[in-house]
Amino acid sequence: MLFQKFFISLLQSSEDVEVFTPELRGDEDKLENSYRFVCAHAGQFQCSLTSLVFVMAGEGEVLYGVESWDPCQLDGLGQMQPAGPLYNIDCFNGSLSGLHFPHCEILSEKNKDSLAVAHFTGGNVETMKPLKVTETHVMIDIRDLSLFGLLKRMFFPHSPVIAQVLFFERLLYAGQKENILDVHLLPWNVRLSKVSFFSHRDSEHIITSSKCFLIPGSEYSLCCEAEGTSVQPTTERFDCNFGPNFHPTFEVFVNLNTVNLRLRLLDSEGREIWNRRIVLIYSISTVFFKSIYLSNNLLLISSVMIADAYSKVHAAEPRQEKMRLLLDVLDSGGAVVKAEFCRLLKEKEHYLVD
Repeated sequence: MLFQKFFISLLQSSEDVEVFTPELRGDEDKLENSYRFVCAHAGQFQCSLTSLVFVMAGEGEVLYGVESWDPCQLDGLGQMQPAGPLYNIDCFNGSLSGLHFPHCEILSEKNKDSLAVAHFTGGNVETMKPLKVTETHVMIDIRDLSLFGLLKRMFFPHSPVIAQVLFFERLLYAGQKENILDVHLLPWNVRLSKVSFFSHRDSEHIITSSKCFLIPGSEYSLCCEAEGTSVQPTTERFDCNFGPNFHPTFEVFVNLNTVNLRLRLLDSEGREIWNRRIVLIYSISTVFFKSIYLSNNLLLISSVMIADAYSKVHAAEPRQEKMRLLLDVLDSGGAVVKAEFCRLLKEKEHYLVD
């Protein structure tokens, strides 16, 4: 027993962590997915999807999932608030001896002792003091398993946290006059995949360097100076939201002729917090191709292509590759093919070019 405790303490102080991708269990269409990890030997193992770290004393099988906080679970916890997702964790043979939970706090003398872990079991909640808090994780020993969630003691004024700015471009439909971007301000330890699944299954995520530093409870505004562009609301408060609902913090309405945007995030004093150039996926040059495929109006495309080219475009995935192949075919066909395509477009999909 003493040797096992010594071995575990060595693991928890080690930086040697093995990253793994878990097996997805259950129906992919379910809102709450669960994962399976089979461990063949002792060590520390970090999940590539959740950033959870499992400290294993030996081989074993771990089942776990990310769930949503229930406000009732916070009753009686005073000034403690969620500081991360809620995890449901189980291990069949008891070889799981420790857990490391990802956090988004910027540690300082003021908040270094503010983090704790809530353990929900049998209708009760236990607040566990961490063994150690690093720049990225909160570490605990465990005796039994159930629901675990990271907590933070609230201070006033609030301390900054590591956050992320996520962009999702909504699907364009025939006749639409504007492109719409949904912008989320979220804590860094909220998974992109969860936001995508819960709120943006029909949108495209725009990849950009999203990391920034925000203060919970503070007001921020998003600025875009491109012509014909507007943002709503004018200002919005940043809160540490861990689901299940991920509503956009801002909506950006963009002219279909616009391809590049410069977006700036400002605090309540007008100071710039974050500044990035965004390249839109859908613009006026691609909207009609997208609309044609979504409406299954393939006659328009097939009538200006030979069979082999049509088959390649029809089978191509993802959508961006489909659009690229179609543009290549039209370009290689010369002026005659382009003119015929434009004529058919005006005849059968006139609302896209009016």
